[in-house]
Amino acid sequence: MGNVAVTSVGMMGRINGWFIHKSVHPLSFGVGSVIKKPVVTDNEIKIREILNMTILVDHDVIDGAPMVRFLNDLTNYLETGKEINNQGI
Repeated sequence: MGNVAVTSVGMMGRINGWFIHKSVHPLSFGVGSVIKKPVVTDNEIKIREILNMTILVDHDVIDGAPMVRFLNDLTNYLETGKEINNQGI
């Protein structure tokens, strides 16, 4: 309890899938590569960089509502760079 697993397969090239991680960790991150994809933004199709990431949560350990709040914050940090300064995170 209280541990997080992080694995990165993105360094292996253009990987845009998901991973299955069976572990004792209540929270696991699988980080893929960043690829360019067409997305709709402000009713326009634009090419944007997309980070492929799989997040696995053990619902027996982490309740759903706090996890959703965490994922919303994480998404915001990744999309905007919020809370990141010149000294690091």
